[in-house]
Amino acid sequence: MMNYRVIKNALQILLGAQAESRFRVVGYQGQSHGADELTGGNKLVQVYFSEGTFPKSSGRKMGEKDHHITIEIDMQASAKAEVNTAILTSESSTAEQKAAALLALRTASDKADESLDDLIDAVWNIVMDARNEQLGLDGFDISNRWIDRIQKDTVLENGDLVTKTASMKYTCRVIEEPLGDIGNQPDPAVYDSTIQFDDTGGAGSLTENDI
Repeated sequence: MMNYRVIKNALQILLGAQAESRFRVVGYQGQSHGADELTGGNKLVQVYFSEGTFPKSSGRKMGEKDHHITIEIDMQASAKAEVNTAILTSESSTAEQKAAALLALRTASDKADESLDDLIDAVWNIVMDARNEQLGLDGFDISNRWIDRIQKDTVLENGDLVTKTASMKYTCRVIEEPLGDIGNQPDPAVYDSTIQFDDTGGAGSLTENDI
């Protein structure tokens, strides 16, 4: 397994282990999946590998390679409007009822935004804590680790639920060592060194399965 996958998995485990019911990490097995059992059930975090580069200037033609990787940490937080937002699409609703529903949606959006800020605070502090620089990996060398971008992305409205999303870009440098394609090994060459004589008196050797 390449080391960028080790880093991604370690980030997922680190965040999941330190979430402390403040949020839930997608794919982390140590947390309950029941949102009602978690005070942070409305806040989700997902970690995935986004990009990797192998600069020629800092690499080697043979052997180990420097791998500059980017891992995205996606975050989302949601809040529920306190009125039935179906009022907005009902022809029988009054203008006052629709105004109240719109206000409820905007209030839920503010709550989701505040919740998202709390989530960003928690994730950033966990990842950038000096004690977590190596992500809990013993004997593993992670260098130039950094979070160089936090960006709020979209607002999603689904009925009376408002969800806000954000992303955080984690970058670092690791070493990758090519081990060969373990799933496709060629058959070993078989050499037949029996001396053969042809009609002209010449001699030669026969090579089978020559690669």
